[in-house]
Amino acid sequence: MWFFILGILACFVRWEPAPYDLIFFIFATIYARNLTWRPYQLGFAVLFGLLLLAHVPALGVALQVAPERAFFYAFVTLYLALSSVLVMALPGQAIPYLLSGYEVGAVLSALLGILAFFKMPGLEGLLWGGSRAVAFFKDPNVFGAFLIPALFLALARLEQGRKFWILPTLILFLGVLVSLSRGAWANLVVALLGWWLLRPKKRIWLPLTLLLLVGSVGLSVAAMPDNPIAQRLGLMPYDKDRFSTQVEALSLALAMLLGYGPGLSEVRLSYATHNTYVRFLAEVGSIGLFFWLLILGASLIWALYKSLKQQSLWHEVYFVALLGIAVESLVIDTLHWRHLWLLLGLVWARHAPPLPHHPR
Repeated sequence: MWFFILGILACFVRWEPAPYDLIFFIFATIYARNLTWRPYQLGFAVLFGLLLLAHVPALGVALQVAPERAFFYAFVTLYLALSSVLVMALPGQAIPYLLSGYEVGAVLSALLGILAFFKMPGLEGLLWGGSRAVAFFKDPNVFGAFLIPALFLALARLEQGRKFWILPTLILFLGVLVSLSRGAWANLVVALLGWWLLRPKKRIWLPLTLLLLVGSVGLSVAAMPDNPIAQRLGLMPYDKDRFSTQVEALSLALAMLLGYGPGLSEVRLSYATHNTYVRFLAEVGSIGLFFWLLILGASLIWALYKSLKQQSLWHEVYFVALLGIAVESLVIDTLHWRHLWLLLGLVWARHAPPLPHHPR
């Protein structure tokens, strides 16, 4: 029950520290005696340690510029890595409760975001910039991406024959749509393609649905070129600044091989990088980027292995959700997304048995 509540709290992150952060470590303290790690989990946890060690030279460089910001940014990365390691060690029976809470929180957030988008009185504060749904998140890009793992959990329930889940699925899809986040849309498309390729015969309806959606969007753009979705499909005025900043960051990365310090892109550059990989390379250096790619790649491979060899529908969800985030990371700074690190921990957690009525 307590892990169910923790899952729900994951959607309330507008404030710092978020309730999720406070409750997470209270639970970790309470359940400390029940936390155990298997050898393969400890091996993966070592990668987190190496990633954090790669920050040390960059922190030394940052002492000359903005040490407080750099150390705080590195501390947040440390906290998130530690949260993943703790999730790995959760008792097996806790994970279904945690995921169910995540689903409930995501559906609630999506519903509130949709109502706010359609201008329901009293919900104006749940919009970003007066137009994009954000619910209880700080940024619509994070809001849209947060809903996607829950969307695939809902699709998994549908595959179990639970027809009621069609409603939460539609709510979550609309929530992603009204976030007006191009990154989240790309994330969803990539994840849907991955979901289909895991079981191409059983899920043949997915590419057909994607084609239908693309056609519907095309018709809506032709009929109403001024609608918010149509406006977000093209390049925005600030995209030029994003691309030029990435080039600038790469130039600095070549000049400062150890990195100019975690979290200092907004100090060193005129604009955020909006690319997690470029940010890692510029801030922490090539060694830091190497370990981050190793962590992400190993997690994707492990989730895929569990999906195909051990028939874990949970890991199918983790795989496509991480795959979508990996692609979205090309256009968004995703490093400090709580649900990303939660997914990394869940991938390496104790293997959950196949869900009932697994679609083999």
